Amino acid sequence: MVDGKGRRRLLVRLGQLALLLFIGWGIYQVLAPELGQVSREDLTRWRPRGLPLAASFVLLVLFYIGHAFIWRRILVDLHIGEPGGATTLRIYFLASLGRYLPGKIWALAGLAVLAGRAGLPPGPAAAAQVLGQFGFLATGMLFLGVTLPEWPAALGAAGNASVQAALPLTIGAVMLTAAGAGIWLLVATPLGHAFRERLAGALGPRAGDRLRAAFALADRVRPLHAAVWAGAYALSWVLLGLAFALFVAAFEPATAASPRFVAGTVAASYLVGYLFFVVPAGIGVREGAMVLLLAQVMPPAGAIVVGALSRLWFTAAELVPLALLPLLRQTASHEEVG
Repeated sequence: MVDGKGRRRLLVRLGQLALLLFIGWGIYQVLAPELGQVSREDLTRWRPRGLPLAASFVLLVLFYIGHAFIWRRILVDLHIGEPGGATTLRIYFLASLGRYLPGKIWALAGLAVLAGRAGLPPGPAAAAQVLGQFGFLATGMLFLGVTLPEWPAALGAAGNASVQAALPLTIGAVMLTAAGAGIWLLVATPLGHAFRERLAGALGPRAGDRLRAAFALADRVRPLHAAVWAGAYALSWVLLGLAFALFVAAFEPATAASPRFVAGTVAASYLVGYLFFVVPAGIGVREGAMVLLLAQVMPPAGAIVVGALSRLWFTAAELVPLALLPLLRQTASHEEVG
């Protein structure tokens, strides 16, 4: 007989399996049209070399794990909680599967729910993730400016279709700048404090208290902490750029002569995919921008292969930490017994 707790665990596992199948179906829908443009001879030619491909995958897994622990660092610095390593990975990567559903809210909602089940305050835990994503996007724009300052001209050289990729980056940069200025005014100036108190009072007791709690959390941010978070996210962009440069070089060794351009390509495509809010995990949008840019440093057929297979590369790296969770739980159990 299966008790209620066992049934709930089974339903959770079935839900996770259904979500993974949905992700696989979505990826297939993206890959099929792109790979359909490539001949059998092209696929034979663009077989990857094993060593750089394996190295790129390891670096990408470290990139994702690093983001989970930056989120944990934000939780600790803001006195929200201090989850263990296995708990951090479980919450972060299970919640990240929600990115493959339409809209960006599902991953955040899932993180709040999972954090609550782990004994963390759901609202502040989700707010820490929002704060982290703001830092990630802001440092990503800076990384793009350093590695690919010519990205508007580079996308323009690819044709009119590139406007669809360039526009979100431009809008995103403006939005991030405006959001940063607004946050600074609200948190660090007397005028901002007066405005937020007036706003909280206008919303009524219940909503006003929630808004005050959110602002109180923002008041805990210290400049040194914010600098550490930003530095960690900036290093993660460097790690992602290096991983992608190795991934592309595995298919086309000649791109090793253009590491800066290739690193900028993954930043541009990643940010474009992220800023298309209604597209699950940027599927299709990210690959399209990637192909447009990579076609300038490698043959178009190779750019299509790399752009299409990069989705599998990204998704597989996100699933690896989830696959390791049972092993981490066993290790933690042995440590507690010892």
